[in-house]
Amino acid sequence: MTFLRPLLFISLITAFVSTAKAQKKVELDSKDNVIVLHDSLLKSTYKEIHLSELKGWKFSSMDDPAFSKTTYNDKDWYSVPGLLSEDNAIPDSLWNDFGWFRLKVKVHPGFPKTIIMENYDGADGAVELYINDSLIFKKGNPSPLKAEQVLVGNKIFHQSYFELKPGKTYQLAVKYSFHGYSKARMFVNLRPPTDFGIHVFPKDTQKILYQLKQSESYLFGALSAILFMVMILHLYLYRRIKYSANFWVFLITGLIFLFLLSIILVNNLEIKSYSLKLALVYSASIFISLVLGFLPLALHKILNVPVSKIWKYFPVVPSLILVISGIVSVFRRIPLSIDIAAGIILVICVFLGGIIAILKAKRKQTRDLYLIAGTFLGFPFFLLLGIILFNLFKITDALPSALIFASFLLVIPLGMSLHQGKNFLRMHTQLDHMVRERTAELEKAMNNLKRSNDDLKAAQDQLVQQEKLASLGQLTAGIAHEIKNPLNFVTNFSEVCLELIDEAKAELHALAAEIKDSVSNNTGKSHLVKNINELLKTVEENLKKINQHGNRADGIVRSMLLHSRGGAGEPALINFNKLVREYVNFAYHGMRAGKNPIDIDIIFDLDDSVGDIFLIREDFSRVILNLCNNAFDALRERSKNTSFSPKLQVRTARKPNEVVLEISDN
Repeated sequence: MTFLRPLLFISLITAFVSTAKAQKKVELDSKDNVIVLHDSLLKSTYKEIHLSELKGWKFSSMDDPAFSKTTYNDKDWYSVPGLLSEDNAIPDSLWNDFGWFRLKVKVHPGFPKTIIMENYDGADGAVELYINDSLIFKKGNPSPLKAEQVLVGNKIFHQSYFELKPGKTYQLAVKYSFHGYSKARMFVNLRPPTDFGIHVFPKDTQKILYQLKQSESYLFGALSAILFMVMILHLYLYRRIKYSANFWVFLITGLIFLFLLSIILVNNLEIKSYSLKLALVYSASIFISLVLGFLPLALHKILNVPVSKIWKYFPVVPSLILVISGIVSVFRRIPLSIDIAAGIILVICVFLGGIIAILKAKRKQTRDLYLIAGTFLGFPFFLLLGIILFNLFKITDALPSALIFASFLLVIPLGMSLHQGKNFLRMHTQLDHMVRERTAELEKAMNNLKRSNDDLKAAQDQLVQQEKLASLGQLTAGIAHEIKNPLNFVTNFSEVCLELIDEAKAELHALAAEIKDSVSNNTGKSHLVKNINELLKTVEENLKKINQHGNRADGIVRSMLLHSRGGAGEPALINFNKLVREYVNFAYHGMRAGKNPIDIDIIFDLDDSVGDIFLIREDFSRVILNLCNNAFDALRERSKNTSFSPKLQVRTARKPNEVVLEISDN
């Protein structure tokens, strides 16, 4: 059976095999309209006889069960002059898609005793075969009424056996109908309408046919598995890489896989519905026509060469031919020669498109072009060589033709896939080299970045230390000013204490003198003692002042040390208001000790409820210093106006979940 009417490359192969068989018409000896069956009629490797290719059949368009009987007289029937397997074997005036055929045969002693009857492809009508009034073979339900006719699909190994006796004459009667033949011909290439499609072969041939069918099943199964894996592989690559060439390999391979799958289902699946069989066969025709249509465009895309308009629109041509030929077949059966000619022209166009794509790729110096060019251009040569060898050695076996058929389906997709594989490997090598170069560049940049980061960290640490030193310089001026006052107190009070001690010594000397002179004046002694007590009390108070201001100086020095200490401090419980007041004063006195000092009225509004809070003293002290210095700079600029009185307000307040410090200037 041919699967694409306009025909394809494949129909050229299958048609060659089928016509090689059909052209072996044997002239049969006849006597009294009795055909002698002898072993010379057994054709090809399978030793088969197509009953429709025997001469001497008689035909009647009537229907009567008596037609199958040996005693029935068919002398008034229409004698078919030619072969039922030929077009117009019966005039249209007699043929109405139904009829009975009768033929007498005599068995030659050398003819096989046990024969097998089977229906072959291309003759899809309903048929019953009677031998000597016994129903031997039945397919479907033939009937003169279209409503009662039952057509069936495939029945795997649907065969009937019959024992022949040498020298005996047998009456063959065939009841056959094929209503809807013209419509079915739209979807599948059928034999002439009078070919009821029964062939007989010896029992010994059954084993050969079974092995052949099994070999074809293994061959097509392996082929479909390879195509499926190639299809899935390129679909996966296309989804991952988004490289369009993978999509075109997937498309061509997928269409060929679906075509092959349809053929496998038709040949190996028992299909009771004839409509389903037609659908599968026609689907195969559609898939292979799409393959032929898209192949030139796919080659252009895979080879990455410009596509002319003709090849952009060419994919619709084979499908359009398929539809048109199907419509024409409804009204008239297309001869096999026209089918083959159309297929050859179509295949030539496809290969022309492929050659144009290959030549463009050659001018572009596309790498690994030989993988596609070799498989695409080499296949027609090997096909022609195979046909010549088949004809030369008279090879009519189906297995060699199946091998060529399989190679046609596989060689071009594999060539495309290998080309893409080579491209992928080359791209992978290039990318690997680029990755290594890029990795080296990134490592170098990373090292440079690491060094820069280390330098940046060192610079940041240096800036922090410089900032600390700068703030420490300002703080030192304030601290020096602050330390000056308690130190003045210490100095002054120490001097006063020295004077008081001198006075006390003088008083004591005087008291001692009086005691030596006279002990009579008690009043003077009492007064002298009182003065000594007062002097000592005053010395005590001065010493307390000295202690207080010494502690203050010690605190100032300790704050300076904390401020200048490197690294992060630890949070501690600190009196917030005292810290704020102390560092605001430090900042102010630092400003006063620097350039362009100004007088500022500092107003403290400190909330006593704030109390002690946890904070890092040295960090927070720098915050206060920076805020105050920023305010002093702003006030200094504003103080250029003589009428301006600078003020700095420092306020603290406790809220439910926070403590607020506000430093504002006017």
